[in-house]
Amino acid sequence: MKDMILATLKNLFAIGPILFGVAFLAPVFSELMIAADITQPFGLPPIAIGLVVGLGWGSYAYVKGSWV
Repeated sequence: MKDMILATLKNLFAIGPILFGVAFLAPVFSELMIAADITQPFGLPPIAIGLVVGLGWGSYAYVKGSWV
């Protein structure tokens, strides 16, 4: 059981930048769009745009190994 938990945590930490992008950056980006009253492209809700940006940025950080 302990080995299974450790393996799960190891896999989650391996994709940490992607999870951070989706779980943290996406809601922050969507709330910033709402606060700044930015028109949403294609009529999508702000969270959908935030998820695209967060997933893209997290994937970039995962592949490159750095956020910058």
